[in-house]
Amino acid sequence: MTNLKHELESNLVFVLLPTANDNNVACATLAEFGITSRAYNSIDSLCAAIENGCAAIVVAEEALDREAINCLQTILDRQETWSDLPIILLTGDSVQRAAELFSTATNISLLERPFSRMTLVRSVQVALRSRKKQIEVRDLLNDLKKSKADAEKANTAKTRFLANMSHEIRTPIGAIIGFIDLLKSHENSREDISKYMAIIDRNSHQLLRLIDDILDLSKVEAGKLVIEQIAFKLTDLLADLGSIMSFKAAEKGIVFRTIIETLIPDEIISDPGRIRQILSNIVGNAIKFTARGSVELRVAFKNGALEFLVADTGVGLTTSQAAKLFQPFVQADTTTSRRFGGTGLGLVLSRGLAQSMGGNLTLMESTEGQGSVFKIEIRADLTNETTLVGQSAIAIEDSFTAVRSEKGLLQGLRVLLVEDSPDNRMLITTYLSKQGALVDPASDGAEGVIAARKKQFDVVLMDVQMPNMDGHAATRALRAQCYDRPIIALTAHAMQEERLKCFESGFTDFLTKPIQPARLISVLTRYLKQSVVRDL
Repeated sequence: MTNLKHELESNLVFVLLPTANDNNVACATLAEFGITSRAYNSIDSLCAAIENGCAAIVVAEEALDREAINCLQTILDRQETWSDLPIILLTGDSVQRAAELFSTATNISLLERPFSRMTLVRSVQVALRSRKKQIEVRDLLNDLKKSKADAEKANTAKTRFLANMSHEIRTPIGAIIGFIDLLKSHENSREDISKYMAIIDRNSHQLLRLIDDILDLSKVEAGKLVIEQIAFKLTDLLADLGSIMSFKAAEKGIVFRTIIETLIPDEIISDPGRIRQILSNIVGNAIKFTARGSVELRVAFKNGALEFLVADTGVGLTTSQAAKLFQPFVQADTTTSRRFGGTGLGLVLSRGLAQSMGGNLTLMESTEGQGSVFKIEIRADLTNETTLVGQSAIAIEDSFTAVRSEKGLLQGLRVLLVEDSPDNRMLITTYLSKQGALVDPASDGAEGVIAARKKQFDVVLMDVQMPNMDGHAATRALRAQCYDRPIIALTAHAMQEERLKCFESGFTDFLTKPIQPARLISVLTRYLKQSVVRDL
């Protein structure tokens, strides 16, 4: 309903009296009391006007012959269910015609002549109050209908979301359980074992990414995502990302390139974790959907914002497929999920993250069978030490491959591992021992505090959630005793709030579970160098 019709329905009074002079006097009287009215000289013109909306009618019985009553009744029958148009009928000595109208109208009041001006005004005011209450009821009913429709829509979306989520979580879990069961057989060849382990590894990481994306997406949609504003080296981030993506591209037999198209700041103030997450999602998708050719990450700095173009020579999209992007759990079509896997959450999440950082994520162009180009824009504030650099500043090294291949990277590093889960203690100890680290275990925070005070360690790996004394309490206790060695949090809670809470408790660094051995060893390598400096 338009605002104009709403105004007419709640404020405008129509008047039909025996003579033009009567109409003028009535309208002038109502105007003195702030009541808007409009006069008519025939029942036909009055009925036509009622169709456009009014608040009440003042009509004389002389205008209501049988044909007029039928005309008015036709209009009243077409009212919406909430509407009961007030009618003030001016009568003489007889109420014969009023009685006839009573049989077809429900909200009618009689005003016997002669009457005073104030009687007319008060009657109209009562009618307007009645109409106002009808409008309020109408608006309330509309709000209830909208709320019901919104609730039904949300419930349908929630049901579909949960059904899809259940399917997507169960799929990698089913593969993990199934291939672990196959590994129990004594008849497996070395080739079988290697193949099964690769499948378990791939599905484990897929499950972890799915859970992380779901948690982050819920934060984005609730408007509770925490975006950090810290200074960091953009060139280092691009170099690290290039190393990882070059390795993934090489596994598929394609090329990945990072191209710096303009001078870019070497250091910016933003959220490095979220930038890495967005670029990993979009570049990772490009690599996944590209079987031949290359994937390029083109970086530019324009008008105080970073612009990343991710261009691939992959499968591309049709117009109808492109229209389905940026919807949770939706991919281009059903064959996409079967051929490439994934849920479609990455694009939705990445767009939400980019928008939270003052930018956006858009599909620039895509041609079926030829490839796609996505654009990521992110606001980037500069520091006082920022300088503009070019392509030569991005030195890409395959550091993760080195971590996998080299032995003894942590030779001699003394580690206190505080972890209540025996399985996790064994797993992490195995990772570290194979790289030459010396690991002492502790099963809870209280035991960890005692162990840290008894013996010199280069670094403490501290689980956050433990019985007796959790990691936060243990770290605060150690810091209160002037313990100055690095303490790294190990937690299954990947939210940004948990990271901030860990730093407030005195942790030096932060690693999420499940522990990725390459990441664990890469982080500890830094503290091995620090321990060597301390021992000199």
